[in-house]
Amino acid sequence: MKTFTRSVITVVCGIYCFFFASVQPVHSQNLTCTFTMAEIACLEQHVKVTYTGNATSGDSAVWNFDGAVILDGSGLGPYWIKWLTTGEKHVTLNIQQNGETCTYTRGILIVELPAVFNMTGGGSYPSGGIGVPIGLSGSQPGVIYKLRRNGNYTGNNKVGTGNPIEFGLQTEAGTYDCVANIDGSECIREMEGVAVVTITGGAIVQHICMVSFDTLTNKNILIWNKVESDYVSHFNVYRETYLNNHYEKIAEVPYSSFSTYIDTTADPLIKTDKYKLSVTDTLGNEFEKSPPHKTIHLNINPGIYGFNLIWNHYEGFEFLTYKILRKLSTDPWLVLDSVASNVDSYTDLYTTTGLATYFIEVLRPEPCHPTKGSEYSSVISNTATAAPLGLEEDKLSGILIYPNPVRERLFLSVPGEGKVLFTLEIYRPDGRKVHEDQVRNGTTEIDVTGLQSGMYILKLKGNTASVVKKFFKN
Repeated sequence: MKTFTRSVITVVCGIYCFFFASVQPVHSQNLTCTFTMAEIACLEQHVKVTYTGNATSGDSAVWNFDGAVILDGSGLGPYWIKWLTTGEKHVTLNIQQNGETCTYTRGILIVELPAVFNMTGGGSYPSGGIGVPIGLSGSQPGVIYKLRRNGNYTGNNKVGTGNPIEFGLQTEAGTYDCVANIDGSECIREMEGVAVVTITGGAIVQHICMVSFDTLTNKNILIWNKVESDYVSHFNVYRETYLNNHYEKIAEVPYSSFSTYIDTTADPLIKTDKYKLSVTDTLGNEFEKSPPHKTIHLNINPGIYGFNLIWNHYEGFEFLTYKILRKLSTDPWLVLDSVASNVDSYTDLYTTTGLATYFIEVLRPEPCHPTKGSEYSSVISNTATAAPLGLEEDKLSGILIYPNPVRERLFLSVPGEGKVLFTLEIYRPDGRKVHEDQVRNGTTEIDVTGLQSGMYILKLKGNTASVVKKFFKN
């Protein structure tokens, strides 16, 4: 039996970065030995190893768990194992079946549990006051610290710096504690102590879970985990005006409604917006506004090579990474790249023909649950579409589209006497085609009454040239 080999290098980053190298044989037969497990685990953490190959019997399976303690499992598994020492570990599976042989190795990094620190702060404050500070006596770099109230995650997460942590002023009564989570793993450790917050009165504060871009309406959407209370009448939605840190009430959402709100008066394709929430009780008392959340606005500028993507920082919770997603024409969305959360620009060296559409994504450490059974796990920016470099727009630079913005009829004027045929296409900002037609030079009338309000991209293609224009539908 002829065997080839290949080397695989796996990079795992948590508090530190480690490189795992394994040599895997590749056979002409179909027998496979692949399995899955975590890339990072803590001492004595139970790790599940699941076989994903195509062998039909476990009698010939030989596992090497590199000194791990086997808690459960036999044959092809699954197995539950744990390690009692730290460092780089390797799990290897060898299978011999019907004259075929395969071997597969995966690496895992075993690390110490996060260090234990003590909760700080707590106390009482009057109804409508500014709140009570809560913190942690220390932290470790690369570890995420998650604040809980009465056993439930609040969404208030901080990234360790090596110094004490402040979770800010807490305005909701309850018992607060904290867990530490090593980034990129399920390695969690409880911190010591609790901080108790009590309120003299009935103050109720509703925090925003996230603000994002709604792809169905092309508008901003606010999402919050509804505070549990028998005394809430409704939630008040505030948006920052043209004055810095000055907010204006734009909506009321009844307590019985889903805890989401779509801001139909905002235009996320043009700018970012910042929001706050407050609660009004059944007696008509309105309480303190929540900390603000700010949307991500993505803008695209043509560069010397490709496109320059520029966006503002998301405000509302801490995170480590931005994901940049792109799709070409009508292809599916793909992750183009990931950058650190302190980066706000990126250049995509894309120059081939066709439209390119982008958006920015942030994964939230804890998902939002505005209703039972629903979950929102990420914040996204507006989608932005651009035409690639190299389009010969100068040959069609005399075209006009009017009126802009348009309500019912859009007119397209192309220089000439109707002897040249062009393909007309209209796209939404997310790259979806909503109209296609064949037109000739001269003046063409386009009925846009069926289009939703918002921005659109008009693309006119000839045999040797193309041009892209934007227009707005009221």
